[in-house]
Amino acid sequence: MNDAMVAREKHPARRLSPTLGLSGFGVLLGWHFLILYFSFPMASGVVPTEYTFLRQLVLNASLGAFFGLFGYLMKDLPERDGIRSHAVSYSATAIGVIGSFMLVMGSGQGIAWSMIAVVLIGASEAVLTLFWLHFYTETAENYSGKCLGTSAVLASLLCFFTYHLTVEVSMFVLIGLPLASGVLLVAMTKDVPLRKNDPLGLGSGIPDGRSASRPYWKATAQLAAMALFFGVVQGCSSPTHTLLPAADPVTILGAGLAGIVLFVCYARSEHLPEMGPVVGASVVMYVAGLMFLPFHAPFLPQIAAFLIMTGFIFNFVLTLVFVVDLCRTFDLNATTAVGKNQALEYAMFAVGIVAGQALWAQFGDEDTLPFAISFVAMLVLYAITLFLTTDLPPWKAAFYKPAHTPEPKSEEENAQVPDPVNVTAILCSRYGLTPREEEVFGLLAKGRNAEFIQNALVISNHTVKTHIYNIYRKMDVHSLQDLLDVLDAEEAVQAQIQE
Repeated sequence: MNDAMVAREKHPARRLSPTLGLSGFGVLLGWHFLILYFSFPMASGVVPTEYTFLRQLVLNASLGAFFGLFGYLMKDLPERDGIRSHAVSYSATAIGVIGSFMLVMGSGQGIAWSMIAVVLIGASEAVLTLFWLHFYTETAENYSGKCLGTSAVLASLLCFFTYHLTVEVSMFVLIGLPLASGVLLVAMTKDVPLRKNDPLGLGSGIPDGRSASRPYWKATAQLAAMALFFGVVQGCSSPTHTLLPAADPVTILGAGLAGIVLFVCYARSEHLPEMGPVVGASVVMYVAGLMFLPFHAPFLPQIAAFLIMTGFIFNFVLTLVFVVDLCRTFDLNATTAVGKNQALEYAMFAVGIVAGQALWAQFGDEDTLPFAISFVAMLVLYAITLFLTTDLPPWKAAFYKPAHTPEPKSEEENAQVPDPVNVTAILCSRYGLTPREEEVFGLLAKGRNAEFIQNALVISNHTVKTHIYNIYRKMDVHSLQDLLDVLDAEEAVQAQIQE
């Protein structure tokens, strides 16, 4: 039986492309956009801008609180294989549907009823998002870049077309989106193999939370800063004037543009692409949008909102990909890592909205206020970009360094210790490994996982698994632990020979 036949047996035909099946996160993101920006029917006497302000504030504050809470409570919850995880997914989906129904039916009853519905929606969205991103970290293949790019496109299109439907139809769409995302989460992902079920037995990444902490907080800090100022300019609104027309349907298409670019970047590369230029471009677009905000030329506010939305979604999606890759490589708890990241982002959104509303109420008549907001935002973002993103990104193999390095020995100690035997070379020669297989074997011997080897050797995931399969076959082992046992046994034999 050749390798291609083995691969087909290990990965049977799927009902749906993983990129499409896992894009249920995009349905969830489209639901989020609609809750924030859609114009709901309201009771008489309710000011539309006040209603939108409260809805955005309550949703972002709820998401910040629930991401932090559920990220901690769900840290030990199984990702898919278990009654508890199914029960939580079904419950979150049901709460999302109920919350959407209450929002649709209760908007005409008053603000208080609508805000209760928004809190329920925040709880549902937080749980479903944690499950989606946790599942991305557990897939045998790393789909996060392509799937999250696809999700951004899908979210923008759902929101854009829902704006142009009749009110009655759009209400049904709003209620159906959380149901669709929950169904895709539970049903469609069954065709995607998990890493723990990988026949090669590659397991998880290398547990090393200390090495992952610094890049994690750097990425989180930049996203939180962008969320803060996005919230500020959204909060600058009154019944007669809005600084940022983020609810314009064309603005939402900025998320689609970001998603298309990211999908192309990841789809055209066999290994993880160099995303540094994209991160820089996202910050430039965001800052350019802030620079246009103070001016009132025709269409300039819409262009500013489009640029800010595009730049923010670029950074938002890349940060999620970044966190997923960190969880996969360093074996971090996905719900805890994602929960803290998203909790801080949405908390900064809520703080920004309150700050923007307060500034607008106090200084809204001052022509210099938009200039001041733009200047402060640009200063903070440039500072973060310069001082917090100078290290190599974590998908660069050179970034991975041991958390503790041994102290160098003295010359006397080195003179007394004989030269160590290269056990890896002995085993490579004994089992007839090819030069490329020797490189892969050397990394496996250090406990590295497939993602690390893929990035270190700049080869595709399929090629890595082919080499690992051949190594296992030649050495007559069935898992990474078996291979390490063979290595330990050989080291013991060589140590006895040296003695």
